[in-house]
Amino acid sequence: MSNRIELRNKIDDWFAANSDNMINDLGKLIEIKSICSEAKEGAPYGVKSRAVLTLAQKMFEERGFDVDVFEDMMITAHYGPSPALMGILAHLDIVAVGDGWSSDPFKLTLRDGKLYGRGVIDNKGPSIAAMYAMYCVRDIYPELAHGIQVILGSGEETGFDDVTQYLKKNTPPPNVFTPDAEYAVVNIEKGRFMPVFGAKWEENSALPRVLSIIGGKTANIVPDCAEANIEGFTMDVVEQFCKEYSEKTDVSLSAMLNGSSVRIIAEGKASHASMPERGNNAQTALLEMLAAMPFANSESYEYLCKLNRLFPHGDGHGTALGIDMEDEKTGRITVNFGVLDFSEHEFSGNFDSRTPGCADKVDLVEMTRSAFKCENINVTYHEITGCHHTPEETPFVQKLLNLYEEYTGQPGKCVSMGGLTYVHDIEGGVAFGCVMPGDDNNVHGIDEYISVDQLILSAKMFTQAIIDMCSNE
Repeated sequence: MSNRIELRNKIDDWFAANSDNMINDLGKLIEIKSICSEAKEGAPYGVKSRAVLTLAQKMFEERGFDVDVFEDMMITAHYGPSPALMGILAHLDIVAVGDGWSSDPFKLTLRDGKLYGRGVIDNKGPSIAAMYAMYCVRDIYPELAHGIQVILGSGEETGFDDVTQYLKKNTPPPNVFTPDAEYAVVNIEKGRFMPVFGAKWEENSALPRVLSIIGGKTANIVPDCAEANIEGFTMDVVEQFCKEYSEKTDVSLSAMLNGSSVRIIAEGKASHASMPERGNNAQTALLEMLAAMPFANSESYEYLCKLNRLFPHGDGHGTALGIDMEDEKTGRITVNFGVLDFSEHEFSGNFDSRTPGCADKVDLVEMTRSAFKCENINVTYHEITGCHHTPEETPFVQKLLNLYEEYTGQPGKCVSMGGLTYVHDIEGGVAFGCVMPGDDNNVHGIDEYISVDQLILSAKMFTQAIIDMCSNE
């Protein structure tokens, strides 16, 4: 026990001396607008996403670490004997910032003990914590029995293609965690099912009619905005429906003249697709109102009503689709109707479903095709990924849970989640941090933040995890 206390004191002292440098390096990463953009030669996710990898590589090399670059998508820094026994997998790409920030999202800002900036929690701050954990280990515990890798990618926010390509040519360490979720340990992740569907018909000019409906553009986000253009109704009639369905759905529905047509705007609340109950889908609310309006009989109006039947407002579990299911470990399926583009003669859409373990044992694709076929709608494409599960009794998981309890004083518990983490396709992988239980760090939102204490504590726990896994003690 005394050796453990002595080691913790060394870790504390090291970070007391180096935390300012860690925060300064994080600021340099935050300045790079590493949002996925047009692919260029040598930059598959855009020049900024490549630039942030280059900067991280330079940081490692200036500290004396060798760095491997994988196809301009990922970098890997290694310390200790090969092959590595443990890996920390994080990413340096970010999502768009949006409007309304209290400070420049690309300038690290310290305010009331919190660091603000796009990527500070997702996932540049955790990446820096992993980097500095490796630095600390080399300085205070240089004789590792087993190696450690820090692997940093640049394509997480656009679907993990960087990891997919990496795994085709590389074998990751047998024990990998990603600091890209929450504490204590995420050991179970739902699967994901993303069908694309649509239909075409002959245009019909009979009035009243729908000219267009534009909903969400991203399947994994509950749409907070949708709009429609219709013609053939008076403003008084449309406004009455807007008032009634605003009250019914708790989505704000308003109307304005748009030349000879009427434009209807629906404003709901966004949330991640894995947690549709935290949002309020503007798209499905708009469809529910339109389906209730007395449009002229046409195939266009029929398809609008079909979509409303398949995705009734408030149905976040696919009950109307006939795919509602759940199990004890992974919970209940979620369904988010996230994308819709509806014109006078065709529509296309897709939904994002996070699927429990029991869904891996049924033909979810066929069940969905059958539901759509009854409405004469075609499924044109689908992606499906099974659940990910690393048993709680795994020694790696137990070490992480124990050190979490040691450093925080809080119970170390395994967590199941609907979102996919960066280790979803890595056998034995788990998520460890960096969001603390009960916290909301505005991930993907305005004024994203991480507290200074949270960042330093995470770095210390990562250091301890490396030593616990990679030493002979």
